[in-house]
Amino acid sequence: MTNEGRNLDNEILKYISLEPRNILKRIEQSRLKNIEEIRMRVGRPLMLHNSKGDWFVENDGKLLQKAFDPFIVKQEDIMKTIELMSENSIYAFQEDIKNGFITLKGGHRIGITGRVVMDGTGIKNIKDFSGLNIRISREVYGCSDNVMRHIVRNKTSVYNTLLISPPQCGKTTLLRDITRNLSDGFPVLEFPGIKVGVIDERSEIAACYKGAPQNRVGTRTDVLDACPKVIGMDIMLRSMSPQVIITDEIGNQGDRNAITRVLNAGINIIASAHGYNISELKSRQEVIKLMEENVFERYIVLSNHDGPGTVEEIIDGKNMSVIYRRGMYVA
Repeated sequence: MTNEGRNLDNEILKYISLEPRNILKRIEQSRLKNIEEIRMRVGRPLMLHNSKGDWFVENDGKLLQKAFDPFIVKQEDIMKTIELMSENSIYAFQEDIKNGFITLKGGHRIGITGRVVMDGTGIKNIKDFSGLNIRISREVYGCSDNVMRHIVRNKTSVYNTLLISPPQCGKTTLLRDITRNLSDGFPVLEFPGIKVGVIDERSEIAACYKGAPQNRVGTRTDVLDACPKVIGMDIMLRSMSPQVIITDEIGNQGDRNAITRVLNAGINIIASAHGYNISELKSRQEVIKLMEENVFERYIVLSNHDGPGTVEEIIDGKNMSVIYRRGMYVA
């Protein structure tokens, strides 16, 4: 079940500046149901993206894959849109903006580009905004149901699991639904539910808005939003006594040591990493060390073969044997 029924007008279009908003309202509603991104770039055509590719938005509201008379985005369109999204208080959203995104109510995430202002410790601000990527949040309830039996070990614990996926293949959507099933419980396996700690560094799993998760992540789930993984794992261990910690996109410096501390505390870990297969991960030092140490007991490899979230294979981390492969069961 998806949440396609969400009102795009109420949740997103009202935050877009008037002229491009009116253009978007001319598009047939049926064409908007599966839109994943709205792209606004200064001096370039307004574009939409879905699983079928990129679409130019014409001035008459038509969607074409080759531009004929596209609506051209102006600087003031982007500036006004950011003002609306930040409730006319860009300063109040400065921390989010300098990290390159804003999260709207409903869990929709807005990527921001522009001129980066640096100081002695890192990025101080982003100004002279030049582009927006409005990513439509669509949860897919139940998309993890078929993999849960490969993740749940018994009624109180799970296998340490790594999801491997190229971009835009449903990695975060699957991770979110796993979080919900582990937290609420999964009756099919007589799994009652456990305490889950989510380190949501990019605000994509729970998509918190003013501290409240906009996505369904379960009744026993605690979220550290926009928190670096290395810091967040330590905080969660000290303060919330989770039984499993879930986080997205590992592979940066320090991730391995933080995950090791989680495991040494007797807590399970479920994480994701960018990659097309296990072999590709072996070029990433932080991940390869975890693999060499046999940290992960399950590897779930995703693709876009049958649409986002296609499970290509599931591998037992103990002996690297294939448990499941798309199209056939091996064990």
